[in-house]
Amino acid sequence: MSTINLSISNKIFNDIYLPFLFKYDNRIEIYYGGAASGKSVFVAQKLVLKAIKDKRKVLVIRKVAATQKDSCFSLVVNTLTKFKILSYCQVNKSTFEITLPNGSVFLFKGLDDSEKIKSITDISDIWIEEATEITFDDFTQLNLR
Repeated sequence: MSTINLSISNKIFNDIYLPFLFKYDNRIEIYYGGAASGKSVFVAQKLVLKAIKDKRKVLVIRKVAATQKDSCFSLVVNTLTKFKILSYCQVNKSTFEITLPNGSVFLFKGLDDSEKIKSITDISDIWIEEATEITFDDFTQLNLR
């Protein structure tokens, strides 16, 4: 397991969301904002920092798995690039998994095959991108994880 030392300027974070960067008190967090407001970028940044600090298993969900490549997966890769640690990570573009040097893992899945989600264990965090696309039943199943 490797130690990661970062030096990141606050300027790369959206000022609106910055007060929430290291707040982990809430089980569920909802970020509002219009298109291009930086919600998803901030969530990617927050989760990467959290996963660097402590070993985590982060499940990143979208309604349709095929939309992950150009959205959340790209956001996490871009965040790792901006934090200058991408070269220390294992990025599997075929399974959409990213492993950080400390063993933290990001899994990118869709709810279009929800049976595969049920078998994933030891999840520490779930990021639901475009939560308005999922059903209450989807949410309930994810909340059980």
